[in-house]
Amino acid sequence: MKLNFIIYKDSPHKIYLQLYDSIKNMIETGEALPNEKLPSIRQIAIKFDINTLTVLKTYDLLEKNNYIYKLSGKGCFVKEKNKLISSTQKPVINNFAIMNKDINFASATPDADLYPVEIFQEIINDIFNNYGGKAFNYFNTQGLLELRETISEKLKNNYIYTSPNNIQIVAGSQQALDLIKKIILKRKTTTMVAANPTYYGAINTFSEIAKMISVPLEKDGINMEELEKILQKNKVDFIYTMVNFESPTGISWSMEKKKKILEFSEKYNFTIIEDDCLSPLYYYNNITTPLKAMDKKNKVIYINSFSKLIMPGIRLGYMIVPNNLISDIIAAKFSADISSSGLFQMALHLFLKKGYLEPNIEKLKKAFKEKYELTLSLLQEIKEIELPYIPQGGLYIWIKLPKGLNSNIFYNILKERQVSILPDSVFYMNDEQENNHIRLSFAAVTKEEITRGIEIIKKSLEEFSQKKDFLFKEDFISILIR
Repeated sequence: MKLNFIIYKDSPHKIYLQLYDSIKNMIETGEALPNEKLPSIRQIAIKFDINTLTVLKTYDLLEKNNYIYKLSGKGCFVKEKNKLISSTQKPVINNFAIMNKDINFASATPDADLYPVEIFQEIINDIFNNYGGKAFNYFNTQGLLELRETISEKLKNNYIYTSPNNIQIVAGSQQALDLIKKIILKRKTTTMVAANPTYYGAINTFSEIAKMISVPLEKDGINMEELEKILQKNKVDFIYTMVNFESPTGISWSMEKKKKILEFSEKYNFTIIEDDCLSPLYYYNNITTPLKAMDKKNKVIYINSFSKLIMPGIRLGYMIVPNNLISDIIAAKFSADISSSGLFQMALHLFLKKGYLEPNIEKLKKAFKEKYELTLSLLQEIKEIELPYIPQGGLYIWIKLPKGLNSNIFYNILKERQVSILPDSVFYMNDEQENNHIRLSFAAVTKEEITRGIEIIKKSLEEFSQKKDFLFKEDFISILIR
């Protein structure tokens, strides 16, 4: 654990309380994860040039207030189920900024070598030559009209027919969720349903302002029988979905379930939020029909982003919003940031208009498919794990760990060995999961890193398998994290 804070010795706030507050904040925000080992008393004393008794006093207070636990001869560890941490917020995400960069299976951001940098450089140079400083003005809050018109035209290839007037340009899919959140905040009460597990960004965005109800996820989509029971007992306002190569499992919904949820949306009068940033990344048969392409009653808010298909730094995506909500979304966008970057909107418009997107997607699919097949073949050789779903595209593989191995513990073990993954605790709305799955993404790693990283995962699992019969969980942690 890295202690990235400062102790002020000349402050009237006592040193042991400064240290206590700083470590407490790391635990509450998720910068320190459950079962993660804290630095020793001596290490902290040396780092901050303070007395070891001061550090001991801090650790005693953290233990008293249920933040850490001590193991004789092994050290102090973050308590696994701290009651002060929200059960719905997903604190591990705060670790993204300091995630190990050596072998990063946690990130779904494409390798920078795949970005169409030269094309964008040429396009932006043309914009400067033709528009000069005008490219840096504020643009229409809803988005550059020419860009919205081009997106509307391109969507016809996916059988989605919409007016540019129903398209809102956003700074990526996460901002789209935040704009919906602003609409929800105006309501007295809101109930939202989502799969369990599901995308952590949706959980973090909506869990504090809406009643969240989870429905089990199956190999071909959410359990429709359970969903209808929920709909019969609750007035549901929204259902959040990722029907194509969803995060974290990588599954795609069956056509039958896609049709069913659209039928339910009309019967029970709720709006579907469809998050669809990965559907073009299919590696075999194209089975990725979006719900929006089947939406005859205008019940779907459709969200898409260019972060995975072009490059993340462009920070642009779009929403297709029903007529009854579009004015509220535009108002929410204005209050958020007035408008998205005019320069990048112009550049994206020309990138799409000149036909660069389709070849770029094909290039990505070729590169990702090779890494996907390598990753899958290596994982299938590890006898200690199971692969509940074999995705046909996308960027994620869901892995079931051997019984008795907690995913948060395994996260910390691998982090110490310079391999980053995401534990399943990130993707669940409650504490009912088994805590023995991890999500692995192959987007940001090279083939060499895939081979090396999965070998480290394999060896770590073999060590657990050898020790689990005669060691407690805490002993396994202390032996492997050294």
